[in-house]
Amino acid sequence: MPQTAAADDPQAPARSKRWLLAVGGAAVLVIALIVTVVALMSGDGSPEGQVRTAIGAYADALRSGDLDDLRSSTCGQLHEFYQGITAEQFKGVHQLSTERGSIPVVDSVDAVRITGDSALAEATVYTSADPSKRTARTFDLQRTDGSWKVCDPAGTP
Repeated sequence: MPQTAAADDPQAPARSKRWLLAVGGAAVLVIALIVTVVALMSGDGSPEGQVRTAIGAYADALRSGDLDDLRSSTCGQLHEFYQGITAEQFKGVHQLSTERGSIPVVDSVDAVRITGDSALAEATVYTSADPSKRTARTFDLQRTDGSWKVCDPAGTP
């Protein structure tokens, strides 16, 4: 009975694993490239796109607990709130909010209305405590020094 080349080569399983790893790595790279292209296409430079980006940056800073980013992405009373809280205080508040699942996640920005240097954006949000419960939220924004900042009342950080 003739033997196959794979049976004669003890290194064939190792080559097979390397081939699978290479194919898997290539698939991951292709997926990452697609995600990057979609993200770049959706983050257009239009004023509406800039407002959406500002809301996304604010939401990301909330989720990650980045106080410096919250300070730089906000204005008005909300900015004053983040300026007035110490890093230690904020760390405790953020940790508690994370444990409770009460940090809002922006599911989508549904409408943007810009008037001069002011903008109102209607968004759909949820929390990890109840991801099935989507609610509408309005974001007030101001264009300051050429960039949009979120300016909600201090009671809703």
